[in-house]
Amino acid sequence: MTRLLLAVTLVVSMGTTAYLWLDAPDTLTHQTTTERGHTPSPPDMREAASSLPDTTRHKAQAQPAEPDVMKTSMAPTLSYIAADYAEQIQHPDYSIPIPSKQSPYLHWNQHISTPIPILDGSVKAALKLNQYRYFYPENIQASLVTPASFNQATLSVIDVEANRELTHLDVTDTQWSIEPEADWPVELRLKAALSFDGGDDVLTADFRLYQPIAEVKGVKPVFGRGPDMVIPLVMDIDKGGIYRVRANLFTADDQPVAVLTNKTRLSEGEQTLELRAFRASMRGYGDEWQLKDVVIERMSGYPGERAQFGISPQDHYSLGVFDTGQLSDEPYQMSEQERMQLEFLQRAAQQS
Repeated sequence: MTRLLLAVTLVVSMGTTAYLWLDAPDTLTHQTTTERGHTPSPPDMREAASSLPDTTRHKAQAQPAEPDVMKTSMAPTLSYIAADYAEQIQHPDYSIPIPSKQSPYLHWNQHISTPIPILDGSVKAALKLNQYRYFYPENIQASLVTPASFNQATLSVIDVEANRELTHLDVTDTQWSIEPEADWPVELRLKAALSFDGGDDVLTADFRLYQPIAEVKGVKPVFGRGPDMVIPLVMDIDKGGIYRVRANLFTADDQPVAVLTNKTRLSEGEQTLELRAFRASMRGYGDEWQLKDVVIERMSGYPGERAQFGISPQDHYSLGVFDTGQLSDEPYQMSEQERMQLEFLQRAAQQS
């Protein structure tokens, strides 16, 4: 798995500013819901010079006194970052432990919807989609979540880039299923013109629709190689290119273990790609495993080209029993770049 570079500005005790680039596991693009909202007005600016002598009052009004700035040490924050990074690089980027069930790796296709005020702020409502990325021909499942007394709605699917309506339908219930067309673009918006007992309002939610360009066909028997459990993933590729494939390793009783990633060039036809689980990432669990949340991404080959995605017909693939004790116990050797980044973090924490 590639690691994103996260810029952190560090103000050290010498008064200079340094820029630090940290390795961190890359995540899929996090989804947002575009909804009608309100922009809060800025707070009133108060004049603080009324008690000053006349000779200085007009100067204070023209240039208010700056508030006192409390100087705080960055050492605790930098020490935490350094310790977290040191823990992270104990594992290779192709097999990163999943620390909790709130990890974004476990919710890669989640649609985020936040209730907002409607009907002049008297109640709140949210337009909720069951996922963010859809793959033709699966239906778009949406619902209205609100305590307001609902009468009916007109739903429209809009091409975001062309700003044109693709289809619309009238509904009277609060759960909807919309059948997409094969020629719809990727960037889409669901618009709901809603009628309530207390008036009318509008909510919108953005989502994406893809034509799948690859499909998981199955998993071959796993085997050991050095410190890794190797998982051969069989796929049918419709369009060649550079692919990044990510999947989550789980125990048989659904405990998340690690996110596994491989990036390589694949040609058309049936291809086998190997995912690897590092022994240290599996330490402390049982010996029966399964693979879930498979994400197949054909990466952009040139500026302006969109990433494309494949599908996994099954929500999980049983890997059977594999004894991690047969793997070698060699530790992961950090790269020179990782070592330099860790040393820089540690020095910055000591100097701040």
